[in-house]
Parts: sequence; structure tokens; C-alpha cells
Amino acid sequence: MDKAMHDNQLRRQCMDIPNMCEAQLRGIRQGLEAVPDQLLKKIRKVIFTGCGDSYFAGIAAVPAFKKYAGAFASSFEAVRCMDAARYIEYEKGQEDSTLLVGISASGSPVRVMEALRRANQKGCHTLAVTNIPDSRAAKEAEYSLIVNTPPFPEPGPGLRNYFASISALFLLAVRMGVVKGYCSAESEDELCRAISSYVDSYKREFDRMDALMFDMAEKWKDDIGNEMIGDASMYATAAFVGAKFVEAAGKMTNAVDSENWCHVNYFRHNPERSGVMMIADNADHNHSRMVETMQQASKIGRSCILITDTDGEDYGAPASVTVCTVPGTPKGFEFLSPLLNYIPGTLLAAYVAFLNGEVYFRAEDSPQKRSGVGSTIGDSKVVIF
Repeated sequence: MDKAMHDNQLRRQCMDIPNMCEAQLRGIRQGLEAVPDQLLKKIRKVIFTGCGDSYFAGIAAVPAFKKYAGAFASSFEAVRCMDAARYIEYEKGQEDSTLLVGISASGSPVRVMEALRRANQKGCHTLAVTNIPDSRAAKEAEYSLIVNTPPFPEPGPGLRNYFASISALFLLAVRMGVVKGYCSAESEDELCRAISSYVDSYKREFDRMDALMFDMAEKWKDDIGNEMIGDASMYATAAFVGAKFVEAAGKMTNAVDSENWCHVNYFRHNPERSGVMMIADNADHNHSRMVETMQQASKIGRSCILITDTDGEDYGAPASVTVCTVPGTPKGFEFLSPLLNYIPGTLLAAYVAFLNGEVYFRAEDSPQKRSGVGSTIGDSKVVIF
């Protein structure tokens, strides 16, 4: 089948990242000027929250904050938006040194606004990371970091917004480190150069990754469901790719870590009809467990894809595993991996959707569109505990 006949909206978003990168970084740095240095200096605990992709961006950001601003018992964690809005307890007496970061490209989800409002009422500081200055989140937060994402005619299922959110959090991390005196004043420029270099390396390899994912889409298009495996910050990529499979292709997809996959998902029926994607850099601490997981999956008939920064032989992948080698990060910037390593999985989801004639977020005659209830993301009830 001719791949050239199967260009699609999500693929075009992937291809646009190198085009938008420099303008996006400038836009974020402009947005950072609204975040006071005096605020960042006194923060010792940062909580990231958001819904869907935005929550995954928070997970991806934690290593950068540990690298640049992690000193003197500072704490950084990503929590689900429902937990931030309804359940987490803020430490008494530490409110003035706690920052809740609500992440949402649109700024419209009620739950993000609710999480920000609750943190405000508890006496914590709040920051919205968003692209819309007059959104619910921006209005609710004490401060806003407007990411200024360049316009694109096909916004689709949030890939460019995801790149913007992660980049903004990385730059927020280094800005916090600079104002605290934990890293040099040049660190922000160095990070921007590293991001640009990393993006350029993906641009050079795009055609190769694209062709491989198209070939795999032919094998995965009839799967009854798929699983994405990632540990630590790589879970963010696994979850993001899984979300694209649901939103674009309508496939029920599960994101899980390698240990729980071996404990639970290994036992599901029809293994030959459920592909598995694993995301792991070669130097990750989970290397041995990922190799074991691949061996288990391939032995029971799973179609397995490994996304990694080396080849299959060096990683130790079984011969039955399809390896998609992605560019490595610049030296000293290993935390950058989740900024782009979702590209192959997103291309696969896009091609599976296209080959099956699926409409993103379901067609007009789908139960989701005809239910009479619709999505409650924007009109859920606000309750502050």
C-alpha cells in the first residue's frame, strides 16, 4: 500500500514540530516574564496537575525540576487532577512555599480550575500553564504562564500543545533554578539550544520512523486493543501514545509500567490480537525488566514494538520485537526524552485511525455524539473540600 496516499492530520502535526520549535521557545520565554522571580525563589514544593495529556506533561517535567531546582529538600510531584481538586492535603505552615501548577492548553477544563481554586483557598500559590490568556484556568490562577503556541490550521488531538506544555515546564524548571542560584544564568539559553538540537535530530530521522510506523499500522489496524508500557518519566510517553490510540483510532488502550504488565496484563485473552509498545532509553534503570517483559510478551504471541535510543541488538531485544530507534538526547539533557519520543507511537495511532476510516473523537453517528449528554469536561460541578 502506498504510504503517500495516507497522509493525515495527526501526522502533519508531528511534522510541524521542527517548524514551530523556535517560535514556541520564544513564546514560552515571553510568557515566563509574567512569573515573578520572588515567587520562584521561595517555592520548595511544586505540585503539577492537569487532565489527560496535561497530567502526562507534569509527569515528564519532574526530572527537569529535580535537575535544575532540586536542592534543600525541595519536592516535585505530578498528581491527577481529581486528586488535586478533591483529595490532596496541603502541609500546614508550608502553604507559602507550595506552588500548584495547573496545566491545560485550552485552560477550559472545570477540574483544573477547581484544583487551582482549592489551592488558592488553602493559601498556596498557583500558576496556570496555558495557551489561552482569558481561559478559566488563567483567570483562576494567581499567575499565568502563557505559552504562545504558534497557530496551526489542524489542532487535532493535542500533539503540538503537548510539546508546548512540556517545553514550558522544562523552561520553568530552569528559570526556578536560576533565580534560586542553583544553576548558572546561561542555563536557560543552554536548555533552549539543547531542545532545538534534539528537535532537529528528529527532523532528520522522521521519514525512517514514519515508514516503519506505517508498516506496523498494517499489522495493528485490526487489533482489539493495545498496551503501552513505560516506567518513571517514560510512563508519560506511554500514556500519551495510549491516549492518541483512543482519541484518534478509537482503540481501547492501556498504559502501564513494566512490573504491573508482567503481574496483570500478561494474562489477557487473545494475545495475538493486542499489540504492545514499550518505551525505554537504553540507560534507564529498568533495562533488565523491560527485556524480561519483551521476552514474556513475544513468547505468547504479542506483536511488540520497542521505542528506544539504540538498536535492538545493543538493547538486548528479542529478534521478534520490532525496534524503532529514536535519536538520543544531547549529553547532559537526558530528561528531554519525553519531549519527543512519543512521535513514533503517535504516527502509528494516526495510521491505524486512517486505515480504519476513523474520525478523531468519533463520528457524528457515534454513541458519544448521540448520547444527549456529551462531554462534561467543561460543565462539571465545582465542589471545594
